[in-house]
Amino acid sequence: MIRRLIILLLIVGCVYGHEGYHQFLTPYISPGIQIGYNADKTLFLSCQLTIGSGFKIGDHFGDTLPLFLGKTFGLRAYYQDNTPLVVYKYSDNQISFMFGGIGTGKIIDSNGNSFKKIKYWIGALGLLTYEKIFFDEKIQKQSGLSVVFPYPIEMAFVE
Repeated sequence: MIRRLIILLLIVGCVYGHEGYHQFLTPYISPGIQIGYNADKTLFLSCQLTIGSGFKIGDHFGDTLPLFLGKTFGLRAYYQDNTPLVVYKYSDNQISFMFGGIGTGKIIDSNGNSFKKIKYWIGALGLLTYEKIFFDEKIQKQSGLSVVFPYPIEMAFVE
């Protein structure tokens, strides 16, 4: 999976790289980590990578609209007594404004069972998060803190 993400980042960087000309879209990558609790007071830790784009209204990165679309891929482990209970993979599609957003997607257990996931957040680099995961007939509510590091891809290719 990491190899696929690296190849995708290279392709996006080549397509959206520039030499003085700025594209309408501002592609970015954003690694992040999250810690939180679910309604059962079980601790969870997540790591994720978001690939997305903002939209330009002018000639510089600073002219990007505060609207971002992204796709997130991540891993989440639930812990009890410092031992991982369950590890999940997840992905979601996101739309965010400067200081908040929403994501919808799925979370997949080790047996391949997929469950719907909705995530809300507010903040900039440090986020307060609230999630609902629809495990069959039970809705699990989760809250947490997340730290993200958005980085424009085109800036990585400027000399």
